[in-house]
Amino acid sequence: MTINLREEIHKAVDDLPSQHLPDILRLMELLIKYTDQPDVEPEELWLLASGNLKKMVDEMESAPAPTEDWRKHLPN
Repeated sequence: MTINLREEIHKAVDDLPSQHLPDILRLMELLIKYTDQPDVEPEELWLLASGNLKKMVDEMESAPAPTEDWRKHLPN
């Protein structure tokens, strides 16, 4: 039994809620654009397309500075 991937993709897209379509389209565009770059993972592209990568970077930039010696904060 051969699966027609194009038909399956069309079915999946038809079932998607409309608020997710822009993210999925952006992900597909990125997958096409970076197909020839083996060091780029699909998960990284999803983080980029969904905006989660920017959220992660923003959280890192606003995070408190690391504590040099965390042991001094433990109760004796």
